[in-house]
Amino acid sequence: MMINFLIVLAIVALAAWLGNLLLAVEAAVSQAQARARSVKNSVGRLEGTIVRLKREEENINKEITEIVEKLTVQRRKQAEVQQALADATQLKQRPRLLILSDRRNPNDKDWLVVVVNSQIAEIDASHPLAQDWRNGREYLVWAESERDAIERATRRFSAKPGFTVRSVQPMKDPSAGIARPAAAG
Repeated sequence: MMINFLIVLAIVALAAWLGNLLLAVEAAVSQAQARARSVKNSVGRLEGTIVRLKREEENINKEITEIVEKLTVQRRKQAEVQQALADATQLKQRPRLLILSDRRNPNDKDWLVVVVNSQIAEIDASHPLAQDWRNGREYLVWAESERDAIERATRRFSAKPGFTVRSVQPMKDPSAGIARPAAAG
């Protein structure tokens, strides 16, 4: 009987040990299943995020395409406006040759007098004629001699400081550069 008792005791101990082993395996399987569910949920969330990001990417690409198209249209409009401005500027360009005075004596010859004033740009660089005056403005002066042409131009601009006559030369064809026949100042 003792052997039977020992056999039963060994079987009970073995059963207890196997029960504990089964519980440990069951806990490990349960943890593995929980991890698998967690991973599966994470994968599901990541797939959802990927789908959402792809939709956002498509929307952004559509917006980029629309913006590029709008930008192209705006650049075309800008080019048209710049061309229109250039055309308008060409139409409104100042005459190349101005007439100093509308008085002309019978013995007078045509003289091209270039008058400059660099002080205008120094005082007010935004003055609309600052660059013209720095480069020199051409005037048609009617006078008997070169000296008389210089005197007339000097007399005309002497009240204003900084004006000087840069050059005087006889005109060969005075009507070629005249844009308007009014006196300028």
